[in-house]
Formats: sequence, C-alpha cells, structure tokens
Amino acid sequence: MSKIALSPRFPNDIRRIRRSRHLRLKDVAILMGQKSVAHISHWEKGRKIPSLTNLFKLAAILGIQPEFLFLELYRQIRKDVHELNQNHNIFERYD
Repeated sequence: MSKIALSPRFPNDIRRIRRSRHLRLKDVAILMGQKSVAHISHWEKGRKIPSLTNLFKLAAILGIQPEFLFLELYRQIRKDVHELNQNHNIFERYD
C-alpha cells in the first residue's frame, strides 16, 4: 500500500528558511532554549503552530518577519479582514 501525502494543517516556510540559513534543527532548538527538536519539527511539518513568543523567537533566529514564516495563513487572514472591512466599513470611520 502506498503512503498518501497529507498536507500540513499549518503550511509554512520554516524548514525552507532554516535550511537557507544553514541551520540544523538542533541549532534552532539550542537558540530557542528548547531541550529537543520535537517542537520545531512539528512546526515545520505543520502539525502544530508555535506560541506567539516562540514565533517571535523563531523569526529572530531566522532573521525574518514573523508573518513570512506562515505566509499562506497571513495572506488568508489579511483577505478575511479586508472582506469584513468591506462589509462593515470600520477603517473608513477613522479617515
């Protein structure tokens, strides 16, 4: 039986960016103060999402803005906010 590739629940670019910086999972774990690479591995695979503090730590380590680590999620959130604003004209009240 062949394995079916499941898409991650939280698609991200953590692994690609980490590798482009020539960092091992262990290096990132050490810099984050983690005892193991398990959490970071789960984040890279999209199984879990880091806490806000860990997201900022990870972004600082990788030298990138936090939203670029989860760009697809960030773009979807921006789209949703834009659509809600279109319906409620909230930002226009403050112009």
